[in-house]
Amino acid sequence: MNISQLRIAALRELIGDLKTKEFADRYNLDPSYLSQLLNGHRPLGDKAAKNLEDKIGLTGGTLLMPARAAQDGLTPGTEPGSGLINSFRRAPMQGVAQLNKEGMWDELAPVAGWVDVPTSDPSVYSIRVKGDALAPAIRNGWVVWCEPRHDLVPGEFVVVTRTSGETMIKELLYSNDNEVSLMSINDTYGRLTIPRDEIVTIHYVGGIVPPSQIKG
Repeated sequence: MNISQLRIAALRELIGDLKTKEFADRYNLDPSYLSQLLNGHRPLGDKAAKNLEDKIGLTGGTLLMPARAAQDGLTPGTEPGSGLINSFRRAPMQGVAQLNKEGMWDELAPVAGWVDVPTSDPSVYSIRVKGDALAPAIRNGWVVWCEPRHDLVPGEFVVVTRTSGETMIKELLYSNDNEVSLMSINDTYGRLTIPRDEIVTIHYVGGIVPPSQIKG
């Protein structure tokens, strides 16, 4: 492989199971350009690799100089990147969730910005919460960041989206092939068990940060 092919291989690993457009939208990239890179129709040069690192929030060298390229000596004098592990990453804001009285929402209002969070998940994202339905655990205006690739942990928070389009933040009680059992964060609405085939996504909540941490 040449250096461009190695960079594209590293980019593919970053994207993982996400759809190209979903990954592009998450990091404000051009889906068409990203597809051309992944399909081998465009090379991934030095400047383009550095631009992608900056936009995704990667440690310098992750795409510019993948570890395998350094091992093969393709670009002498350049330090290898840190692979896909980075102490902090940019978690782009997907939008603002206006909570209803049950602490749920149907769609996100557009918003710009991001928060920097300690994670190795390249698909990390964040959501700003509006409303007091999840207080005091999640206060009005605070930001929840999620790690789609993180294993689910019973007793911790998750963001669940149902096939109806309804999304909620709950405490995970258990999850199996048949159903997911959740508990209201503030105990107001008790327990909820949802058949697995009614769930589109269920993402681990990595943390909650105050609005002062929003950047951009």
